[in-house]
Amino acid sequence: MKAPIVGRKAPLAGLRSQPAPAGCPRFFERMIHLLSGTEVSEYRARFRWITILFSISFLFLLGRFWWLQVLRGEHYLEQSRDNFVREYSLPADRGLIKDAQGRVVAANRPAYSVSITPYFAQDTQQTLDRLAAHLELDPPAIAKLRESIDQAKGLKRFQQLLVQRDITREQLALLETHKLELPGVHIQAAAHRFYPFNQTAAHLIGHMNEISAEELSERTGLGYRAGNYIGRKGIERQYEGLLRGQEGRERVVVNAKGIQRGQAKTRDLLGEAGRTEPVPGKDIILTVDMKLERIIEQALERFESGAVVAADPRSGRILAMVSKPSFNPNQWTGRLPREVKEQIDSNPFKPMIDKTIWSYFPGSTYKVVTALAALNEGLVTPKDEINCPGYYLFGKRLFRCWDRGGHGKVNLHQALAQSCDVYFYRMGELLGMEKLARYAQELGFGSKTGLIGNESPGLVPSKAWHERHSREGFQHGFTLSTAVGQGDTRTTPLQLTLAYGAIANGGFLYYPQLVQRIESANGETLIDYPPRIRHRLPFKPEHLHLVMDALTAVVEEEKGTAYRSRIPGIPIAGKTGTAQVRGLRRRATEGEITDKVQWQDHAWFTGISPPTNPIITVTVFLENGGSGGKNAAPVAINIIDRYYREVLGVIPGDRTAVLEDDREDDSDQAN
Repeated sequence: MKAPIVGRKAPLAGLRSQPAPAGCPRFFERMIHLLSGTEVSEYRARFRWITILFSISFLFLLGRFWWLQVLRGEHYLEQSRDNFVREYSLPADRGLIKDAQGRVVAANRPAYSVSITPYFAQDTQQTLDRLAAHLELDPPAIAKLRESIDQAKGLKRFQQLLVQRDITREQLALLETHKLELPGVHIQAAAHRFYPFNQTAAHLIGHMNEISAEELSERTGLGYRAGNYIGRKGIERQYEGLLRGQEGRERVVVNAKGIQRGQAKTRDLLGEAGRTEPVPGKDIILTVDMKLERIIEQALERFESGAVVAADPRSGRILAMVSKPSFNPNQWTGRLPREVKEQIDSNPFKPMIDKTIWSYFPGSTYKVVTALAALNEGLVTPKDEINCPGYYLFGKRLFRCWDRGGHGKVNLHQALAQSCDVYFYRMGELLGMEKLARYAQELGFGSKTGLIGNESPGLVPSKAWHERHSREGFQHGFTLSTAVGQGDTRTTPLQLTLAYGAIANGGFLYYPQLVQRIESANGETLIDYPPRIRHRLPFKPEHLHLVMDALTAVVEEEKGTAYRSRIPGIPIAGKTGTAQVRGLRRRATEGEITDKVQWQDHAWFTGISPPTNPIITVTVFLENGGSGGKNAAPVAINIIDRYYREVLGVIPGDRTAVLEDDREDDSDQAN
């Protein structure tokens, strides 16, 4: 009879006590060892704890799923169905532009723009129809917007498309009233560029408009986006990088219709990291005075086209730059009315061209180049005289003087004061084309000043230039025409102003300066620009004095070409110029010119005041303005007179003394 089995370990114990069968693998022997004795208890304990741990984890996950799916299921279903995070850009305030007296000439005013996000526009056509009604959009604009929405694929469906910028208050009220009917439509507050002086100094300050696709690709990585505005002319363009600032970002929670859910919902989902503040642009402080700009505009009222540049000859700082006709930058910054564009395009005097930096025939204002060149080369002395019978015979060609009756015998002083062409024809013949060109370049002609915009370098013709561009090649008679500022010679009003300023200040040709300093938005000076000398003229001081005395005689002596325009008590030197405009009669017969005003000569006058220790140089150019002495000189002298009285506040009786004291102080500082 078999003994009963007591406990469950007996069979295992028996197995352990018996030897492994022959040929049994080692792992079988090891398994028998593990299943016997105390090791079985350890295995069971570990298994129990692992089972408990997995059970607890499973119960926790099950409870969490139950919480999310059962208790909070409806809530999170609503969240997933209705809530989206949308990111908006926060435009930076563009930097201000101010004149020398702190007057704001380019500011920012509150404005609102409308955009649409394709993803949230559920019924696109209905939304667009409502937008067209509220914003008075024409069918082509709606068709273009619809095309942009249809082309938006993938992530681009979440990007905003600009519908209209700078909407009216009435349009804003309509959109706010019907915002629940406009899914995906967003109204954003943004500053709009504003020019409080309208067309005054428009070419100098510039304007803005929307960035093009080509420009956008060129500025990859600089933060520009489609719909951004960018500076187009003048200071707005040249200092775009400083004025622009840096955009901020704001993330908000919206529902499926694109309607914002509120600040509480945004904070609940995004916390405090939903907004990055924009950085405002830098302020630009100019050297110009808007009061002088207005004075110049008034002085040009009776002329259709022209330009005036006023500068300080002691530093090269620009006091004013006016080009006429002008344009209103407020109209060009935004939606340009079609009738305004057509009016500007049809104007024969080209309002969008800045004539202060455009080149024209300078006429007799160029004679200072010939005079200084002849003196410096030793070809003439102040006492040498040349007889002017009213013409100059060169080879078989007759070159006329403007005074057909002739000036008689004249020296350098008289020739400049009376603007005798014959005297300078002779000087041109003695100098030759190459020397004339070299000295003109010394005075800054024939190259850009580096001031601003699409500046013309002008033209200083040489033998080589004529060989390339003249049909008959170089002819020696070209030199005579160049010597009196005719032929192919071209200068800008800015170049003349700087050149005459260099003659007046003792021989320092300055770089023109339009910006005094750069400031932060809180008024801290970041960059202060000092005057910079571009070149030292190669002329002897006594030669500069001789020329300045002759320029004073232009206004002060009875035979001077600007004598009739003088204002008693105003110390001024200057030079008149009347530039013949070649080819106009031919163009008129061909139908290109219909207005006889455009047949007239260009009128010039460059004035320096006072002649000793000057503080202002003014160049007046009147396109087809007629005689320089009759028309341009009175304008320049009137501008200088009003500058003293209305800008500087100097009365006529004390004017000279005050100006000379001021000049001495500035000279000490400059040295």
